[in-house]
Amino acid sequence: MQLNRSRPLITGAARGIGRAFVDAFLEAGAEVVYAGVRDEAAARRLAAADPRVRPILLDTTHPHDVAAAARAAPDVDILVNNAGVSFNASFLNAPSLDAARQEIEVNFFGPLAMARAFAPSLVDRRGAIVNILSVAALVHIQSVGSYNASKGAARAMTLGLRGDLRASGVRVLAVYPGGYDTDMAYYVEDKSRLFQPSLLTAAVIEALADGGPDDVFPDPAAQNIRRMLREDPEGLAALMSGASAKASEASGD
Repeated sequence: MQLNRSRPLITGAARGIGRAFVDAFLEAGAEVVYAGVRDEAAARRLAAADPRVRPILLDTTHPHDVAAAARAAPDVDILVNNAGVSFNASFLNAPSLDAARQEIEVNFFGPLAMARAFAPSLVDRRGAIVNILSVAALVHIQSVGSYNASKGAARAMTLGLRGDLRASGVRVLAVYPGGYDTDMAYYVEDKSRLFQPSLLTAAVIEALADGGPDDVFPDPAAQNIRRMLREDPEGLAALMSGASAKASEASGD
């Protein structure tokens, strides 16, 4: 896929991995980068960064915002579903189901709504959908139970979209990051354990440019989990159990 003169749309583009995607596509030669953000201040900052950036006020859980984005960006050829939330709660210790519902809304229904809205444009351009999932879509981390469930649902949706769009030539990438130095990892005390967002974006750009693979494991932690899923699933379960205990201690659960 030719990324120079591409026209990607990135959700959750104000900071973290989303902001890194804006930079990565600009560096790759994108003609326009549509940056989905949720407030005017973020929109102004992004618009000032580069004349090719076109901010769009977008909350993917609001149907009218999604429809308006599809009208404002009718020429999108790469959709990056990056916006996500995690409330760091296990299934039983959350005070209510509100956090779980919000995770499902943002992490599953948001990307699904965006894929449905932009599918016609992507089919016309034989484009691509990039769904930023998590290793939590593949293994269970006890301390973030409902987040696991939301990302597992998003993975199932991603596989379904591949089937729906295969004949049209639209690629659907599933990206499985480990831990990254973003606001979502606020509870991690040792930031040296976390990866920089540019590592993830570089892996996705490479996968888009060279035609594969459609399952992207962008960092050593994610690659190790992929290997252990094949070779030592019991050892992986024990490893994740230990990670869950440490995460619970760090977050105060």
